[in-house]
Amino acid sequence: MNPGVRVRAVAVLTLGALALAGCGQAAPQDGGDGAQTGASAASSDGGTVKIATGVDVQTKVLAHLYQQRLQADGVNATVVDVGSSREQIVDALQDGRATMVPDFTGDLYVYARQHETPETPQPSASGSPAASATPVASSDAPRGLLDSLGQFLGITGETGPSDDDVYRALPDVLPRGIRLLDSSGAQRTDRMVVTAVTGAKYSLGDLNSVGTHCGQLSVGMPTGYAASAQGERGLKAYYDCTPRATPEYGSTGELVDALLSDGVQAAVLPSTDPAIEDDGLVALDDPDRLFRPERAVVIGSDSLSDDAAATVNAVSADLTSEDLTTITRLAGGSSPAMTPEKAATYVREQPR
Repeated sequence: MNPGVRVRAVAVLTLGALALAGCGQAAPQDGGDGAQTGASAASSDGGTVKIATGVDVQTKVLAHLYQQRLQADGVNATVVDVGSSREQIVDALQDGRATMVPDFTGDLYVYARQHETPETPQPSASGSPAASATPVASSDAPRGLLDSLGQFLGITGETGPSDDDVYRALPDVLPRGIRLLDSSGAQRTDRMVVTAVTGAKYSLGDLNSVGTHCGQLSVGMPTGYAASAQGERGLKAYYDCTPRATPEYGSTGELVDALLSDGVQAAVLPSTDPAIEDDGLVALDDPDRLFRPERAVVIGSDSLSDDAAATVNAVSADLTSEDLTTITRLAGGSSPAMTPEKAATYVREQPR
């Protein structure tokens, strides 16, 4: 397939992008396909469910998907833009400008844990102030800062946390007044991918099989990823893999083009990137769970009604990883094929 016609999403994978300052005023999103009704937009009785667009294109489409299903079930709902950082979104949930937001478990947990504000600070055993929850790199530690999420969860074995580990831990770290709804089976966890030719050349099946060949591979990564816990240090600690190089790319499109042209021999991509299917790429299994789980989930304020929560949970139960790939294909990239509203309508109308 010609790389110029592929529809790809821009990767937004670093925690730095999740800590943007500021707090924008909520503004209803135009429903280009008529999904938002005048009643929901004009409602002033506090009963309208206000769904924040979240941190990226997938959460934006999911916001419209939940809005459409809520409307179909007779619950007034509208999509609002309160900013694209988790700090802005949490502020909006707490002050009433938003009622709920779609997100993903791993990044959400790390954000919530790093921004925890316990009601009563817990002294350390020595009586000195408790250490910050944010991990600090240490060259003396045998595993170093290889997975902040695993460290937060107290997992010190040879594997990282599972999907269920992260989901079960979320309620304990979410800010006051914010509830966790049912998680979905849909996930977009990062994966190392190779071309079919490279996979066959080195007999690669999972990341354990990469170790002996790792020095021959350049592994492309999104900007800022190589120095992260899941980058070079994580590959070394979990799989004894020290790549020949780890060049970084500003967009998923550039990264995939480099992989297809053999500029790099492997790349780190979200598991829902359409290029994996479109270009016949091989996603290597991650048996030791280096890459933190990212399962679709919704958090909401305490004002979210039980009826609305039931509809939201039903939508989440229907959502699949393939839906996330479709969302990226339709609404991602610099020239999206559909608006978020239309992409949500398309996903909603698919047989289940």
